[in-house]
Amino acid sequence: MSESILELKNVHKSFGKNKIHRGIDITLKKGESLGLLGGSGTGKSVLLRSIIGLERIDQGEIIFHGERYDHLMEDELTPYRIKISYSFQSGALFDSINVFENIAYPLFEHTNFSYQQIKDKVRDMLKLIDLPGRESVMPSDLSGGMQKRVGMARAMILNPEVLLYDEPTAGLDPANTLNVVALMQKLKDKGLASIFVTHDIPSALSLCDRIVVLHEGKIIFNDTPIKFQTSSDPIVNKFNVHKD
Repeated sequence: MSESILELKNVHKSFGKNKIHRGIDITLKKGESLGLLGGSGTGKSVLLRSIIGLERIDQGEIIFHGERYDHLMEDELTPYRIKISYSFQSGALFDSINVFENIAYPLFEHTNFSYQQIKDKVRDMLKLIDLPGRESVMPSDLSGGMQKRVGMARAMILNPEVLLYDEPTAGLDPANTLNVVALMQKLKDKGLASIFVTHDIPSALSLCDRIVVLHEGKIIFNDTPIKFQTSSDPIVNKFNVHKD
């Protein structure tokens, strides 16, 4: 059985009187891709932000390789944010710097690599995302799909163990969606574990080992894509685009 690397235990989160999560339990195994589905406002992105420490949970535990870290101070979270990386929905590139500087930013911040080593790593990453030779291009000169792939490259540059994808295919045309999902598959093939928040059911079914459905603050489904497609649960079926 694969090793569990990330665990959420009885996670609760509220904003004022609005209860977002009411006891979430999730285990992510090494190399596993988990698709996280749910209606708008069910707290999918909030869960990712909680995992990375951008939101503080009210109750429960978040554990990485057996170590609880949700209670740590901001400056103590850096080692976890290196190993658990977040790929923002928009790509979240810095508009004022070029592609090379965007992707290289975490290397300058968190490593002692030489400039040549950083150049080599960025070059290799651009090949991986099928954008070779684009180091000097500004984000404004990239398509939306390219911006998302560059954002994913920046999230990957420190070789994390887990990548949190927040709606990576949202707003993309079919061709760019295929490019982004193909990149996600490449990263999965390299052994990267991931949580994929999405409304893009076909992409989730093609990529993920397990599908998790959030509803009214709780997980109502957590099983394989095949079980998802054959589920008799009426709430789960609302997400199942392949059912008649």
